[in-house]
Amino acid sequence: MNDHDTLPADSATLFANLSGAKGLVLAVSGGPDSTALMALVAAWPERPPTLVVTVDHGMRREAADEATMVATNAKRLGLPAQIIRAGPIAGHDTIVTAHHRDDQAETFLLRLARGSGVYGLAAMAPATAFDGLTLARPLLDVSRQALASVAQASGLAFVDDPSNADRRYDRVRMRILLPSLAGHGLTAERLSETAGRLGRAAAAIDAEATKILNQAVAVDEFGVVRGDPAPLRATHPEIGLRALARLLQAVSGSPYTPGMKSLERLYPAIADGHSGSVRRTLHGTTVSISPGWFTVLREWGRRGPENLAVKPGEAIVFDGRFAVSVPGNGVLARPNRQKGPLCVGPLGNAPVRARISGVGRTALATLPGLFRGERLIGLPEL
Repeated sequence: MNDHDTLPADSATLFANLSGAKGLVLAVSGGPDSTALMALVAAWPERPPTLVVTVDHGMRREAADEATMVATNAKRLGLPAQIIRAGPIAGHDTIVTAHHRDDQAETFLLRLARGSGVYGLAAMAPATAFDGLTLARPLLDVSRQALASVAQASGLAFVDDPSNADRRYDRVRMRILLPSLAGHGLTAERLSETAGRLGRAAAAIDAEATKILNQAVAVDEFGVVRGDPAPLRATHPEIGLRALARLLQAVSGSPYTPGMKSLERLYPAIADGHSGSVRRTLHGTTVSISPGWFTVLREWGRRGPENLAVKPGEAIVFDGRFAVSVPGNGVLARPNRQKGPLCVGPLGNAPVRARISGVGRTALATLPGLFRGERLIGLPEL
């Protein structure tokens, strides 16, 4: 977009990248940005099936009223809505947020202040795939002011979160800083464009990092990685660092990659080989390095991965690493009639350590088990 405060003439242009979605979940908080998103999507005649989702986090007294307001607005626009207390779960494949150009510029500045590399400075991507879903941000080229105008013109009620003006938050301080930076040419539009260009560079590095991971590492069914340092040594360090970052993120189950400084300290020890044995912990993983090979496995930490409450027959992802299918009621009732809440948790929490042949103690401790109260009632079928 060339004009700072205008939108495309038609919604089909604005949402062109979403036209092939099976269904859209609009994440609407009740603020002007997401209210504008809802109004714009409602005005799109060819939109895929759309569900408005608002989350009542229960953290502020006004949250329930704001969630009800969002549902009322959606009804006025002819859109189905759902108020939930967890992440959206629906038969739709695309979650749409109202992140805009000013959000992108603020994110860029925040990450610049933290010394981020190309991936951090790429800020938010227009679309991100995860767990069979797409997180879409179709408004990254649209200004906050333009969305505020849409929200005002819609006639819908909306609220401004008071935290958006609270200077205790880093993002708010960056927001206040933007007008003065614009006087030196560092406009929100320019910063957002820079983030987009860095995003293209990051995607190119990521593609090469994928090739390196395919060459260098093998993962067993217990989540333990064994690696050959030669491909890391042969590639450009920037690509190798990205490959290592993604590896540690996957093994730890974390939604984020490690900090760059920590990676830069660890990478030479792995890529260049080591004359002796080295063991380090980083980002929820334990890395063991020996001449010619290295291993990475999930660190137990102080308590191990968190327990997850489950229901019979439910399917979940445990610790961001393992897909777990819980047996149905019929299977669970057979051995005896244990009482207590049902949960999936790490085997390291079992009073009597479970034994699985060929699995080291640390790897075993972080594998998922099925518990009834504190009693281990099921081991993984791997």
